[in-house]
Amino acid sequence: MGRMKKGEEAKEPSVPLAWFPDGKRITKPAYNRQLVCATLFREGPESRVGLHHRTGIPLSRLSEICGELLRAGLIRESVIAPAVGSGRGRPQTLLEIELRGLGVAGVCYGGDHMIAAVADLVGTVRWQRRWDGPFGDGAERLLRKISEAARLAVDAATKDGVQVVAVGAADPGTVDVTSGRAVRAVNVPGWQNVPVVDRLSKATNLPAVIERGDGWQALGEVAFGAGRGAGHAVFVTLLEGIGGGIVENGRLLAGRDGSAGEIGHTRVSEDGPLCGCGGRGCLEAHLAPARLTALWKGRPADRVQQAALRGKDIGDDFAKMLQAARENDPRAREVLADAATALARGLGNTISLLNPERIILGGEFVEAGDLLLEPLKQALPRYALREMLQGLQIRLAELGESSSFLGVAAHVRDRLFAYPSVGARFEEGASPLQSEVAS
Repeated sequence: MGRMKKGEEAKEPSVPLAWFPDGKRITKPAYNRQLVCATLFREGPESRVGLHHRTGIPLSRLSEICGELLRAGLIRESVIAPAVGSGRGRPQTLLEIELRGLGVAGVCYGGDHMIAAVADLVGTVRWQRRWDGPFGDGAERLLRKISEAARLAVDAATKDGVQVVAVGAADPGTVDVTSGRAVRAVNVPGWQNVPVVDRLSKATNLPAVIERGDGWQALGEVAFGAGRGAGHAVFVTLLEGIGGGIVENGRLLAGRDGSAGEIGHTRVSEDGPLCGCGGRGCLEAHLAPARLTALWKGRPADRVQQAALRGKDIGDDFAKMLQAARENDPRAREVLADAATALARGLGNTISLLNPERIILGGEFVEAGDLLLEPLKQALPRYALREMLQGLQIRLAELGESSSFLGVAAHVRDRLFAYPSVGARFEEGASPLQSEVAS
């Protein structure tokens, strides 16, 4: 970015905050605004004098910055009475972040359905819409539908008075978060090396992010659901495709390119059922609801395998099997107990490797409740270090379909109100607390 010409005004984003990659040249006013917002978000409401002491920004400059942020709707003022005494004295005016007016648009998609939603940064889903597929053959058609859904969500947010600051894609497969591409989805034919982030950014004119849907769900549950208060959590979604996410101190662990957490494709047997990924014995293949319901009905092994790979055909069979288990059907309970044992093998390795304090189980299996949890807890000591099981909590997810969108909101909120990067560059060694334009 070159130096501005004389008389040219600095162009600032509609939301006067920025994503701060290391080394990016920024204006000093933008740096100061980011510092003020990050301080209020991470340290709580504060007076202007308190902000001066915390940030080092001169009071005269703070007055201007706070005015800009108040007009933009990013912060608000609250007046509190004196905390002690008879109530006489000067009330104190505090500034705090206004999160309800800011939000994200998210799109969660697969081969057979798509959901778009708007979530504010407090953690409330404000709008949601679902479409049932199929969406036509080929990645391009699905990509167009995703872009259309994102634009619709942004329009809905505007009508509701929510300013969308970013768009998030919840992908059903593996992703490369650096390039913004969907790498491969086992259950969506043709969905390989797709430039999702680039298309969403162009469609909405907003920053866009992509993550595995399981990762977003993990982050959403930890920020707003069953994982609240946990510093180290593992989320496992038990659907037709089984995935997971690892959250450490509020941050999603991505791995090398964003695909960390694929617990569904860890092998729990040597010669088990065929998986959609092409391998055998994956946890996902063992726990596929279609396979379990076929076993419950006593189908031959080859038909069981085929049913597991045709997950769309199960209809209400899985729900019927769960109901039968609740009514003490011995075969239904046996099938669930075997599924719990396979899950214990996968989770046992995860516990020994990651030492989490909480495991959150989501997806269709949430409906099983204790029918799954009890045999799982009984089997875990056979597959994990006992000392790592001490104090470990296993909970069922709370947020359902909302978890992905709330995960996007949690991620964007954390980035949006991050402290300015130490790598942010200013020309000629200028101080970031001065008010001139740096670049």
